[in-house]
Amino acid sequence: MKRQKISDNEGTLDDFIDKLVSAPPQNANAIKLELLEEEDSYDNVFNILIEIFTKSMKYLYGDRNGRVDLDLMGEEELLKISKYFNSFGFHIFVEKFEGQNKNKTSLGGTEDKPIKETDLKAHCLKFQTANNFYVIYFDVYQQ
Repeated sequence: MKRQKISDNEGTLDDFIDKLVSAPPQNANAIKLELLEEEDSYDNVFNILIEIFTKSMKYLYGDRNGRVDLDLMGEEELLKISKYFNSFGFHIFVEKFEGQNKNKTSLGGTEDKPIKETDLKAHCLKFQTANNFYVIYFDVYQQ
């Protein structure tokens, strides 16, 4: 996997998230995400991106207890989160399915270009809310 760099400043992931969401989203690839050697696997990168997503959503859209109701999120809010991820070199995909359809996922694959197990977007988070089923996955940002 290609190494990414957060910035020239060292800090924790929480420091990165605070800095990221305390300003408007930057241009694509404007922020560099640096991962430690032991974090540089698709599983670890996926877990880090999920943590960034979760904490960013809580920071931007959480209630006073830090809870976020994805069912109430509109396109505008999800687009803003997408722009934040683009700013440090990733795409985020949040697929929403009404009801309880746990098998329906596209993950961006096609017949001509199937998803490989070694692709970042082969890793996904699936979960059910009261009204919808969600699949969240990521890919490296390509212009």
